[in-house]
Amino acid sequence: MFDIIQQIWQNPGPAYSPLPFWFWNDRLDGEELVRQLDDFHRHGIDGVVIHPRLGMAGVGYLSDEYLALVKRVCAEAKRRFMNILLYDEGMYPSGSAHGEVVKEEPRFAARRLYARPAEEEIPEGEDPQLMLWVRRDGEGKALDVRLDEPREEEDGWAACTLVLGYTGGTIRGLSPDEDDGQPNAPKAADLLNPLAVDCFLRHTHKRYYDALSEYFGSTVIGFFTDEPSVAGRGGRLDGGISWSYGMEEDFFEAGGDFPHLAALLFGSGDKKLLKDAEHIYREALRNRLGHAYYARLSAWCREHGIVLTGHPAESGDTDPLRYFDIPGQDLVWRMVEPGTELSSPDSVMAKLAADAARHLGRERSAVEVLGVCGERGNPWNLPPDEMMWYLNFLFARGTSMVIPHAFYYSVSTPLQFGERPPDVGPHSVWWKDYRAVAGYIKRMSWLGATGTNNPACAVLCSPDYTPVKAVEPLWREGIPFNYLSVRDFMEKAHIHDGEIRIDRYAYKTLLIDGRLRLNAEIVKKIGQFEVEGGYEYRGSDFIGAMRKHYRPSSRFDGETHGNLRFTRYTKSGCEFFLFVNEGREQIRGRLVTDCAGRAYRFDPFTGKTEPLAGSMAEGGFSYPVRVPGWCAAVLGFDPGSLPLLGEEEEEQTVEIIALGEGRMVFPASPAGNRRYILAAEEVRDMAEIKINGQDAGKFLFRPYEIDITALVKEGENEAEAVLTPSPANRYGKPVPSYIGGLTVRVMEKRV
Repeated sequence: MFDIIQQIWQNPGPAYSPLPFWFWNDRLDGEELVRQLDDFHRHGIDGVVIHPRLGMAGVGYLSDEYLALVKRVCAEAKRRFMNILLYDEGMYPSGSAHGEVVKEEPRFAARRLYARPAEEEIPEGEDPQLMLWVRRDGEGKALDVRLDEPREEEDGWAACTLVLGYTGGTIRGLSPDEDDGQPNAPKAADLLNPLAVDCFLRHTHKRYYDALSEYFGSTVIGFFTDEPSVAGRGGRLDGGISWSYGMEEDFFEAGGDFPHLAALLFGSGDKKLLKDAEHIYREALRNRLGHAYYARLSAWCREHGIVLTGHPAESGDTDPLRYFDIPGQDLVWRMVEPGTELSSPDSVMAKLAADAARHLGRERSAVEVLGVCGERGNPWNLPPDEMMWYLNFLFARGTSMVIPHAFYYSVSTPLQFGERPPDVGPHSVWWKDYRAVAGYIKRMSWLGATGTNNPACAVLCSPDYTPVKAVEPLWREGIPFNYLSVRDFMEKAHIHDGEIRIDRYAYKTLLIDGRLRLNAEIVKKIGQFEVEGGYEYRGSDFIGAMRKHYRPSSRFDGETHGNLRFTRYTKSGCEFFLFVNEGREQIRGRLVTDCAGRAYRFDPFTGKTEPLAGSMAEGGFSYPVRVPGWCAAVLGFDPGSLPLLGEEEEEQTVEIIALGEGRMVFPASPAGNRRYILAAEEVRDMAEIKINGQDAGKFLFRPYEIDITALVKEGENEAEAVLTPSPANRYGKPVPSYIGGLTVRVMEKRV
């Protein structure tokens, strides 16, 4: 089996390809679309998300002409064995069919519920829902509410009409006059209304299916839905709440009553009542959006043989993930960046999606990533090493489908290159080398797909609260955990022999942050878990609890500065260890493991594997591990072979003398057991290296290392570096190009 694993690692196949957003953002030409698709394929891309984008011209969205272009692209993708995801909006957020839903039926526009004095006339087009009487304090906050009309002698009551009005929210459209705040911005639809969502499906999904049915389930693998918004962009609630027809049933089912509703609309001096009302409303809103929007899209996709993927609007929104065949999230706008990977509230998004997929029995989880993740104020400045940092951030948390944001059809005008940059494909500095990037993404996506990640515990979470601070020490000390949503715990998990069992996972330890809201039913099930022998800890000292109850069979020994993310995967009976260094300093240490098979280094960039010698250690075997800053390392074990024990390489550094203008010299004395490695500490953005006049390779991604053994000669050697600057110098603000910290390392086997 292990030899098959090695072959898969070399070429995981198109299914694990990055699926970039392909921004159709200019006047579209069929020949140019085919040329770009072919260019993607030659650079290792085996699939795309067709994304109509601001600037698209020449054809109307979902017109016959537009669909003919999409069909041509699908035909060309089929010839290349590429996959297509269809983006379901023009442009975003999803659910409005570029305004066609509201054009067909104005009452399908995004709605809000608000109160107005009963004597006031209701605006045309808005719908009265019910009348109630409210008694308020001097600040206007509700003291009491009733449905029956008070008697004359009962003072202080005012009659109000609850009105279903409109938020006025829009989506971003495709032409310049349809963007946020522009006069023709398409009207956002009422995603809480099943009839409006059915209209959306008819205008969008059915139109695509009628034109492309021959490709559905083969070339066309699914739809991508993007952060649906119930109020729309710029929508105003003006003291009201997002609402729709019949939503009172969801509200009452979630535990709400008229005092809660009054507290939401008028405010309340009773803090507990207001807090409960807000919690009930959020639950009702999620439930309504779930069955009115997500469930309908999910069912439509299943009926047509394709998957639903995409992501909800909020990073911690776990409930909608159950409707996705490939649960997803997004990481854009530097919501997470180096230094905030464990502290940002948004840092949970990739882990939540991956763990939802694990508990739902899904094979994959997806993340849209890199959109506006460049330098703040200069987004085109996204250095290659930062791109790789973001990718490794995802892989450390289990992401197995990467959706780069974005590859641009055009960057010819400020409208195109200024709209949510940077282009992370054809107009990037790494495009010539993207086949290596695509291979890296495929291998790391394959590693995170299926199999298990061997968690030591489950951390309970909800859409209202996902622990961040409490789990930070778990990350820093390499204690593996999975987030378990309250809904999945209650609806999918069962308790057996002191374990929480859900899909292929069994948890003997459950960690619960004290700030997580639990109702009686949840507490009862947790109690059953404890009674049967499970361990439950409630508080914030997660690391203290785990230090007492967790004894790992594999560990990393070495100084990590808290920056190492350590994951053990089990796939097809083979054990893998993923090490991701999220800090800038190199990490060296040893993997101590009970795995008794032969260890191999698995190179994510090249697909090569090589045996790794180790030594005996207490608890098993010990293997050297080196993880440069912002890099990843993978070790795999062949259970059918015995461990390889042997000596390791020694290292020494050779001085480099700079001559100026990118030229340097260094001495060498080649021998049969020596390797010469040229290394740099910093490069911006790319450096092409020559040794003694011969091409040696490029410094593009960390670690900046090139094996130059075959090019060195006895005595003095000359190195030359030619720099390529950041695209920010053309499309943004100029940034310097440089190479720094050059050294030559001599690696020699011990005698």
